[in-house]
Amino acid sequence: MDQGATNTIILVDDEPFILSATAKLLRSAGHTVHTCEQWTGVAATIREADPDLILMDYNMPAIKGDELCRIVKRNSTNNAMRVIIFSSEPESDLIDIVQRSGADGYIPKHTAGHQLLKSIREFTSCPHPA
Repeated sequence: MDQGATNTIILVDDEPFILSATAKLLRSAGHTVHTCEQWTGVAATIREADPDLILMDYNMPAIKGDELCRIVKRNSTNNAMRVIIFSSEPESDLIDIVQRSGADGYIPKHTAGHQLLKSIREFTSCPHPA
């Protein structure tokens, strides 16, 4: 994807403020954003939106982000879709979470807005591993 291209992003987070603020930031950068406050809506949203990227919280009630990531990856027919863990866990834990979940990477929640947008661009512009 080129520098001016926008992406379709699904944002999954059980915290309404984080969901709203992050979605607003991503939309202001021109991305199409779909939000899910509960894990139960993720599968239907993926089918409807065919996202380029899913930004997924790790600490959610009922199911952790690593398990949801494994489910999404296992059932997805979109091989280009990236799943990124979005969490306030310590960075050393995020590395472990990514490795065991099959996620494509992580972005810490405390990342500044401009850096979050830069990371989104990087995750969506580099070729997906085969």
